[in-house]
Amino acid sequence: MVLLVALTFVTAVASVEGPATFTRDVAPILFRHCVPCHQRGGIGPFRLDTWDAARARSADIASVTAARRMPPWLPEDGPGTFVGERRLSADQIGTLRRWAETGAPEGRPAAPPPPPPIRRLGEPDLVVTMPEAYAVPESGRDIFRSFVVPVPLAADRFVRAMEFLPGNREVVHHAVVLVDRARSARVFDSLDPGPGWAGMQSGLAESPDGHFLGWTPGKTALEVPAGMAWRLPRGSDLVLQLHLLPRPAAPPVQVRIGFHFTEDAPSRTATRLRLGTKAMDIPAGERDYRIRDAYRLPVEVELIGLYPHAHYLAREMRAWAELPDGSRRSLLRIPEWDFNWQAEYRFARPVLLPAGARLAMEYRYDNSADNRRNPHDPPRRVLYGPESSDEMGDLWIQAVPRREADLPVLQRDFARKETAARLAGYRFRLRQDPADERALYSLAGMLVELGEREEAIRRLEAAVRIRPGFAVALSDLGRLRFLTGETDRAEALFRRAVEAAPGLPQAHHNLGTVRLTQSRPAEAAAHFRRALDGWPEFAEAHFGLGEALEGRGESGEALEHFRRAVARKPDFALAHFRIGNLLARGDDADGAVRHYDAAIAAEPRFAPARFNRAAVLARQGRRDEAAATLRRLLEIEPDHAAARELLARLGWR
Repeated sequence: MVLLVALTFVTAVASVEGPATFTRDVAPILFRHCVPCHQRGGIGPFRLDTWDAARARSADIASVTAARRMPPWLPEDGPGTFVGERRLSADQIGTLRRWAETGAPEGRPAAPPPPPPIRRLGEPDLVVTMPEAYAVPESGRDIFRSFVVPVPLAADRFVRAMEFLPGNREVVHHAVVLVDRARSARVFDSLDPGPGWAGMQSGLAESPDGHFLGWTPGKTALEVPAGMAWRLPRGSDLVLQLHLLPRPAAPPVQVRIGFHFTEDAPSRTATRLRLGTKAMDIPAGERDYRIRDAYRLPVEVELIGLYPHAHYLAREMRAWAELPDGSRRSLLRIPEWDFNWQAEYRFARPVLLPAGARLAMEYRYDNSADNRRNPHDPPRRVLYGPESSDEMGDLWIQAVPRREADLPVLQRDFARKETAARLAGYRFRLRQDPADERALYSLAGMLVELGEREEAIRRLEAAVRIRPGFAVALSDLGRLRFLTGETDRAEALFRRAVEAAPGLPQAHHNLGTVRLTQSRPAEAAAHFRRALDGWPEFAEAHFGLGEALEGRGESGEALEHFRRAVARKPDFALAHFRIGNLLARGDDADGAVRHYDAAIAAEPRFAPARFNRAAVLARQGRRDEAAATLRRLLEIEPDHAAARELLARLGWR
């Protein structure tokens, strides 16, 4: 009897409420989870912010939500939550299904809630736009193209949020945004006749302070965590790396980017860690190819967020932390990866991990014909590479050390791991294709960083044998020959680089350096000026031009170029030293000492800067300060005869 009464009560309630209606049941779900994209001006291809619009698509809404294809949210429910989760509950999915099955009724007419704002943070403080639109071809392979966007700022600003406005959403698949403080990427733009340049070369551009700056469909602007605003320097460029999809009759692409500023300087600095591998070789037909990687933390950190990345063959992603006590904490699981909906996942509460914790990841790939997203029919062997028809496997992790002093410790430790991974990746590529000149060139650059100059030379020589007009490889090979004292061979290589790419700034800079050593300052100055034509912010070219001008007795203009060198590269010790020398000759002793101090701060063992500083102080009558400077110099170079002589003249032993 109790059971019969309970069933009767539930039936009575259902009969009173009736079927699901748009006004009462469906609108709250759609307006929270769908309408932020599906409204006028939103990124969705159609609207869902009215009953008529939603009713016309009610069956589709029920289908895609039941399959969990919409709203797009890849991670499964886990022990923690992410900011901005778009996952629907089973009850919400059931409500949408019942509403569609009963004819999608409106219910009692009522004004729907106002659409959620497309711009949750309000109007940006600054919006920048690609200088030129780019016309995407109507057909063909995916396009990877990069563009420079100048940022007109009169002073450095701190950014609390960045908003990406793709314009033509049909063709912009995803984007990465980098900050180029040195404006180095303009070189690539100048060498390509069209807007931007092919590929993902970025020069000295980088992600600022460990932040993920990018866009994927459905991504909305997020404010950075408290205390973690990032600096956008005056005089910087943005570098946009766009993945574009050819479409018939598509309007040209002209991306805009909005910035929301704050006056609060950051109190915490993040860094980015990467797990993954560049040594991927997935056989045709392989259903369960896996990659794994791990990294042990040397310091205590807070994990802020994750950005997983792979292409079409990836199926499942897992990331976790193994704690020193043997326990394991899940960080992310994506049971069904979708390349079209990749995103950054920021933890609602940072994940605290102790020193010694091990970060780990595993990705699974399916290269069989059963993978409906496989870009190859029939399946073929797939290697690591940047094209969407290649494959990748990265997990980027944004981390903040608990102690600010631990940041360089973490960065140095992780750099060793990343260097080893990149070396392994380039060597893997060369085992697959020994004639891959780009891999040879990239490997040579890493070998130079590791001090393995002879092997770097061999790799560069192989690259230019394969492609005789490989200008940047010729220039770098010439630089290594110059450093080993082979000036004539270096000069010939620089000439070949200039012939292959007449506008390549590095080649002109290097040729100018050779002319300086040959005591031909006029020719050197011409090459440095040519380098600056292609890259106006090239600090080393400004320095070289300053040297050439000073050699011709044009001290005023030389000083200007030395100053421009340190403006673009504040830790440029040699440029500070030369400024100090010119100011000392011009009787600006205080200015000279300031620049000698800057040179010493950048290079503590820079003996000429210490000696000249002491000489200027002695000339001012500041004998005690001069003597202290000389004694510190002698600690560094005990056999510095000039320092001992000057110290004796000051009456010190």
